[in-house]
Amino acid sequence: MPLNAIQLWSPDTCDCVIHLAYDDTIPPEQRTFTAVTEEEAEGIVSARRLLKESGINQNRQPPAKLCLPHAHLGHTPARFQQVTSENQLKNKAFSAAQEVIPELNPRDFKWSFDENRNLKISVPGTSAESKLKLKDKVNKKFGVDKVFIE
Repeated sequence: MPLNAIQLWSPDTCDCVIHLAYDDTIPPEQRTFTAVTEEEAEGIVSARRLLKESGINQNRQPPAKLCLPHAHLGHTPARFQQVTSENQLKNKAFSAAQEVIPELNPRDFKWSFDENRNLKISVPGTSAESKLKLKDKVNKKFGVDKVFIE
């Protein structure tokens, strides 16, 4: 499976922009993505430009971006893994909140990461009892001190 296409990913959990390579001959639901450097992304697209394929962007690939919390990781697989892990944690915490508070509207689910990349969530208007249930659920699901309820 050749990596022959590039997709940019901008997670909602940080300001990173990550180049993901994939094989566009595979159906979308079966694709796997590999984080690549800006140079690797440009190389993949340049090869298709040389073949003059239609639909290929003739401009250089947009730059990847390192957010401040992930800058120390550089454009590496470790950064992709960290960003993906944080994004999935936020999504799973939201699912856990919906299990405890079925009427939860996604707009009312507030989240952020602190300077140590700990997830903090709040659900304004939620009873103290529901917050305790949510805290118990996330502690069991993710471990103590992984997700904090405000």
